[in-house]
Amino acid sequence: MALLDGAAQRLLERLRVRVRPKTASTDPGAQRSRVRANGLEFAERREYAPGDDARKIDWNAFARNRSLSVRTFEEERDARIYVLVDVSASMTRGTPQKLEVARQLVASFGYLGLNQVDRIQVVPFARSVQQATEVWRRKDDYPALEAFLGRLEPGGVTSFEQTARTFVQQFPARGFVIVVSDLMETANWDASVRALAQRGHQLCVVRVHCAEDHDPSFRGEIELQDVETSDTLRVTVTEALLGAYRAEIRDHVERTRESCRRAGGRLVDASTDVPFDQLLRQVLADSLDAR
Repeated sequence: MALLDGAAQRLLERLRVRVRPKTASTDPGAQRSRVRANGLEFAERREYAPGDDARKIDWNAFARNRSLSVRTFEEERDARIYVLVDVSASMTRGTPQKLEVARQLVASFGYLGLNQVDRIQVVPFARSVQQATEVWRRKDDYPALEAFLGRLEPGGVTSFEQTARTFVQQFPARGFVIVVSDLMETANWDASVRALAQRGHQLCVVRVHCAEDHDPSFRGEIELQDVETSDTLRVTVTEALLGAYRAEIRDHVERTRESCRRAGGRLVDASTDVPFDQLLRQVLADSLDAR
């Protein structure tokens, strides 16, 4: 079954992702660099200065106002887009499962990047980085991306600290890093987010969550089992305990959101309860400098 229907693909084809110039590679591609060059896109007109290339003089402007000016251009460069997708066991929760929604979002980011001739790699992770895809950069590569996402199997625990540490070692080229995860890990993500930013990466965290992440429905005497570690805990679930849990989840998400903001990135919420066509528009609007 296709991850993206025709309506989603048509929406993505109308958009472009603006990747910050410092994260673009030096290869020709679709990202506009702030470097002025004999590129493909007109950037601005400025007053002529001694030493400027006479071939860049705008003679049409001179004929109109009798003053010399030169035309400058933006060089187009391609970008590396890394999509890190959480495949830990907690991603099996929710209806639809968080991992199913994550697959669709990763496919969307991939389709969008391939459509503008960027370099795309998908990197699954749980306790650490798993086997990544090859580098894709042609629209014809999209079926291979979908096939890879369809083979992802959830399992294990999340350690974003180890994931980030391994990622910066294995993928030294800077780029736009999109992390798709439910954030269901007790550890603070601040140091990991800073480590990615310090390597020059542009960062966006897309938090995929379901209703039970925020508001579990169970009450009374129950035995809980951690879906990732299989540890069990017998507790009496009271409103006070649930209130403390909700506050901890809220604080964890907001700490991560603030960490992303300080690193020059952003955290975007993606609820599995929202129809995907609506969710896609919301995530793209919130996560990408798209046009």
